[in-house]
Amino acid sequence: MSRESVFRPEYGLIGAGAVNASLIGRIPGKARALGPVAASSYRVASRIANTLRAGNAVRTVDELDSVRVILFHAPPDQMASLTELLGSADIRWTGKSLIICDCEDSGPATLRFRARGASVALLRGSGIPGRVVVEGTSPALTHASGFARGMRMKAIQIGPGCEDAFDAAVMLGSGALTPLIDHATTLFRKCGVRDSDAVKMASAIFEQTARDYAHSGKQSWAWHKREPNSERIISQLGAVDSRIKALLAELILLGLEALEKHPELASELREWLGRREGS
Repeated sequence: MSRESVFRPEYGLIGAGAVNASLIGRIPGKARALGPVAASSYRVASRIANTLRAGNAVRTVDELDSVRVILFHAPPDQMASLTELLGSADIRWTGKSLIICDCEDSGPATLRFRARGASVALLRGSGIPGRVVVEGTSPALTHASGFARGMRMKAIQIGPGCEDAFDAAVMLGSGALTPLIDHATTLFRKCGVRDSDAVKMASAIFEQTARDYAHSGKQSWAWHKREPNSERIISQLGAVDSRIKALLAELILLGLEALEKHPELASELREWLGRREGS
């Protein structure tokens, strides 16, 4: 085996923005495996290669034709221009793999290069510790999953077009949930609980609920078997901030309807919500 074949790079890169801060910066063995690095200019390509401490800057995107796997990263404001730059290059796409890393609105790029014969995979952070999201077609999907294993992270493979649904699930358990934890903390403070204890207590309740769900699923729901006291629930709704009253009632109603439990309470909550909307 010749020395040239031993050290032939596995993949190339076209990038913009903070490439090193993306998952590309964590791909194992990049110093050895990364070859040509292209960008909107040779200066930008050199900066990316220097920051990654891997690859060699090239003057034209055409030089990515020498590799079978091309990595792609761009921030939202440069996604379209970098897609166009790659699309206009003299590259034989049939049989090549394109891995789009940590990019928003990657749909147009995915369609464009698949139409040219490339396999395309998306690789991005999931918002869940120790996990990344992958989606696409093989062999690009196989490479993306291999990168995840090399980073000692679990690859979560999702179906085509499911990015928004996946992100909505993450949002429900993160950004959308934080205000609820904060409001629970506020209610504890109103009861005279010390600030530091209120924070810990609110966090502990949500953590315990999540652990119980991981263990027992829907059966961990507080009222799965136990009959709720409708008078107490209506009274408790009166104790929360006006901005969250209807939301809390809707969340309880969502559980009652999804699990098909306690129709009497569900009916009372609908009436209570109707009175609030009519007032």
